[in-house]
Amino acid sequence: MHRLIAFAFLIGCVIAAPLHAQDQQRIVSLVNDEVISLRDLNERMRIIMATTRLPDNNPEILRAVREQALRSLIDDRLQMQEAKRRNITTNQQDVDSAVAAVERQMNIPAGRFEEYVRRSGVDPAAAINQIRTELTWNRMVRARVGAQITITEQEIDEAIAKLRANAGQTEELISEILVPVDNPDQEAPQRQLAERIIEQIRGGANFPALARQFSRGTTAANGGDVGWIQRGTLSEETEAAIAKLNKGEISAPIRTVGGWQIVALRDRRRISLPGIEENRVTLKQLLLPLPAEAPQAEIDAAMAKAREARNDIRSCDDVETVAAKYEAPGSGSLGTLRMGDLPESFRQAVAPLTINETSQPVRASRAGHIFTLCAKQEAAGLNRNEIRQGILARRAELMAQRYIRELRRDATIEFR
Repeated sequence: MHRLIAFAFLIGCVIAAPLHAQDQQRIVSLVNDEVISLRDLNERMRIIMATTRLPDNNPEILRAVREQALRSLIDDRLQMQEAKRRNITTNQQDVDSAVAAVERQMNIPAGRFEEYVRRSGVDPAAAINQIRTELTWNRMVRARVGAQITITEQEIDEAIAKLRANAGQTEELISEILVPVDNPDQEAPQRQLAERIIEQIRGGANFPALARQFSRGTTAANGGDVGWIQRGTLSEETEAAIAKLNKGEISAPIRTVGGWQIVALRDRRRISLPGIEENRVTLKQLLLPLPAEAPQAEIDAAMAKAREARNDIRSCDDVETVAAKYEAPGSGSLGTLRMGDLPESFRQAVAPLTINETSQPVRASRAGHIFTLCAKQEAAGLNRNEIRQGILARRAELMAQRYIRELRRDATIEFR
């Protein structure tokens, strides 16, 4: 949602030919009777071309840039019209703070933003208006999020459990560009646009800049940065494509629900969770002996018995009773243990559990183990508020995407 970094566009004039005053005022689109002029369109194209460093001598690229520029201008108009309707404004102090943030990000001397923009051939007013629209839209989305989204403690617990369960597995650091397909007529043209974007990236164009200007995904504002993603969290098509990539490579266009997705694999690593080895858990176990050299049929029968026993355990208080029922000596309390001291297979079984929840059976060399979590002490490495804010941010991005779709759906948009 926050595209301020997109003002890395301040690099050289791109669309050189000046327009005559009469041409500048020519209407290219009406958005609920509000005008988008050819001057507006030309200024936005300058921003996009300078941001992405795309060549300005390729007719296909210029056509794609024009379409994107017009789409973003239409969205800006819709967002500001909605803000006016809801009486939401952004004061000059907020705009000045945002401009100062851009200056710091771009190492521009303080107070020299407009001068720097002007040297790029971009009207400073157009740049500042885009910043103002961004800030206003963010404020509007936050207001809607605050009214409609509540993050429960259970959701935070589930997020923490998922983080723990994934510890030790592989995750990938990825970026994405989503080229939208809003109707069947756009299928082929948007795929061609995705392919042209890939060509430019492979030719040295800046991926984050292209994402900010061309992507309609929720990560566009952050230059397409998705972050570290665990297996099983993306669509099957996307994960299959990522699995084939080496670090630094870019995928071919991937057809997803929203359109054509481009993915860049920036890194791979083994998941580590701050503090997980220091977490302490109080456990009880049900231990069902298993002969080391037992035939497969006997192993399968023992594991089936273990699953049946698991169904009888409703809380930690039930473990000893169930152990007696299934004649499982050696069962009972394991006391309080450090997670880092558990074998890997045991840790993966215990990590996602909530209090009084029982794990699936874990087979060891001579026994089947079932663990029931009686208590847990979280290490300082997990911050519940940070996890809450992360969940809230993802929800807000999805809400923002739905919000702008609603505005487009209800708008009257004409092209001239």
